[in-house]
Amino acid sequence: MDSRLASEEPYLLGTDPEEGRRLETQHRLWAGAARELWDRAGFGAGERLIDLGCGPGFAALELADRVGAGGQVLAVDESARFISALAREAERLGIVQLTARVERVEDLRLEPASLDGAFVRWLFCFLPDPAPVIDRVVLGLRPGGRLVVWDYLNYSATTLQPRSPAFDRVLAAVYESWRRTGGSLNVGDRLPAQIVESGCRLIDLVPLVRFVRPGTTFWDWPTQFFFGYVPRLVEAGLLTEAEQSAFESEWRDRERAPGVFLSTPPMIGIIAEKE
Repeated sequence: MDSRLASEEPYLLGTDPEEGRRLETQHRLWAGAARELWDRAGFGAGERLIDLGCGPGFAALELADRVGAGGQVLAVDESARFISALAREAERLGIVQLTARVERVEDLRLEPASLDGAFVRWLFCFLPDPAPVIDRVVLGLRPGGRLVVWDYLNYSATTLQPRSPAFDRVLAAVYESWRRTGGSLNVGDRLPAQIVESGCRLIDLVPLVRFVRPGTTFWDWPTQFFFGYVPRLVEAGLLTEAEQSAFESEWRDRERAPGVFLSTPPMIGIIAEKE
C-alpha cells in the first residue's frame, strides 16, 4: 500500500465535509437507479434490511422510509464520523427503525437468517477480497432473502469525448491509486460468480452507465470527484502538477464547448436471492 495514499481514514476518499457533500450529490443523482434496483429486489414495508458500507447514510435513510415503522434498517460503516452523522440525522427525523453501527465490513457480525435483504453499493471496489464479506452478508440473509450489489465493472472504459489525453492520464492515475491500496475498479467482473459461490442464485444483472453533458446536473458528479481527487494523486506522485494543470484547464474548456460528453464508468447492478 502506498503510504501517500493511505491514511488513518477508513475510506480512501476521506470522510471530511467536502467528501460528504460529494457523496450526497452522488446519491441524489443516482437515487432513481437505486430505487429501481430495490423495486426489482422487492424491498418493501416491514422488511429487515442492511445497508453495508453505508457512508453518511443517504441510501439508508431512504431504505428506512421504504420499510416503514414496521421494518428495520441496519446501517454499517467503518467511519465513526459518518455513523455519528447518520445517527443524528435519523434522530432529528424521528426515524426509529434505523440503527447505525460502526464496524469493519470484514468483521461484520450478523445473526444468521435475520435479514430479508441487503444493499451494498460502491463497497467491494475498495476491498482486496470481497468474497469473505459476501459470505458474511449472505449468512445474515434468510432463505429467499435478496442481495442487491452495485459496483464498478470496467473503469477504464470511462471516456471524455472528444477524447482527451489529459483526461485519460488522470483516469489511469485514478485506476492505479485503487490498485495500490488493494482495491479494484473492475471488481464487478467477478462479483456475480462470487455471489453464486456464496449460496445465492442470480436474478438480474443491470447495466448502470450514463452519458453526461456539461451544464447538466449530472456533470457535477465527475467534476466534484476529479477536482477533489486529482490533488491527492499529485501528492501521491501519480500525477505531476503540470498534468493536474493541463487536466483542469482542459476540463473547464470542455465545459464551454458544444458536443462534449462524458461516458461514465460502466457499473453493474446485481440482484440475487439466497437459496
